[in-house]
Amino acid sequence: MSPVFRLEQVSKSFKRGHETIHALRDVNLNIPEGAFFGIVGTSGAGKSTLLRLLNLLETPTSGQIYFHGQPLSGLQGQPLRHYLSKVATIFQHFNLFHGKTVLENIELPLLVRGVARTVRRQKATHLIEMVGLQGLEQAYPSQLSGGQKQRVGIARALVGDAEVLLCDEATSALDSETTTVILDLLLRLKQQLKLTVILITHSWDVVRYAADSVTLIQEGRNRESGEVRDLLHDADSYLGRQLLPAPDLGCTPQPGWVRYDLLLADVRSQSTFFSDAARRLNVTAAVVSGGVERLGGFEAARFKVDFDLRDQAPAVREALSSILREKSIVLGKVA
Repeated sequence: MSPVFRLEQVSKSFKRGHETIHALRDVNLNIPEGAFFGIVGTSGAGKSTLLRLLNLLETPTSGQIYFHGQPLSGLQGQPLRHYLSKVATIFQHFNLFHGKTVLENIELPLLVRGVARTVRRQKATHLIEMVGLQGLEQAYPSQLSGGQKQRVGIARALVGDAEVLLCDEATSALDSETTTVILDLLLRLKQQLKLTVILITHSWDVVRYAADSVTLIQEGRNRESGEVRDLLHDADSYLGRQLLPAPDLGCTPQPGWVRYDLLLADVRSQSTFFSDAARRLNVTAAVVSGGVERLGGFEAARFKVDFDLRDQAPAVREALSSILREKSIVLGKVA
């Protein structure tokens, strides 16, 4: 996929009295078109500053940001209005107008642009149906739940035919059940409307559930980036291990046993894979820890498994490694 955004050596600094705050430092990043891209990091890491650069609420101190290959610096007039119509934002605290109805809130961006009333109404009504707010057109924000308010925010952001949706901690004010519902909605809208969704979050659970690509921001730098599948398959990837951790029970293998840390590419085989491998070599296997998780629309399984290789010839050990690599990725082993 070609990048919808490309960041080259982007830095952002702020003055606080006599002190200079370096919010971002030399960030290089490609965000693929059509991705559900997670930007994860702790509070103060710089992820919100990065999002504010993308929606032009801030400008870089140095470096350049490109949108479909065109630099964002110096946008004015019609090119600026066009960009802001294509890149929309939803917020953690919804930012709805409490004196306006659901329908009026969603229509507002088109009203500001001078779009005719009949067209505004048609587009807003269509988005209301897409986000599941039928029957609430005349309700006010005070009458809505948190999840419903965020649905209004999503519809308002998309009513101008945006192609990129920036999500500023869009689920952090919601409970876990509502978060899942909103993430499912974003995933469905991404598919239906061919969107690129960029979501900043401090929650690994949110990234695990929805993102197909991710970058980690630490102390203003993007430490690691990539597609989730590739990161999982990289035994040296910190992001990969955070996305699919295997519980560490704190115990070591028994003498003569070997523990393998395995990632299964085909979770359908996970229920019999270990026992089949042990049976083929006439050795005993014991699952120490593990499980299956949904990650960005697909399932992955990570297990730690002990094999009893006491008094086994080197050829058996080599055969076991070969069998395990046929159907899984060996992230590591402990003898």
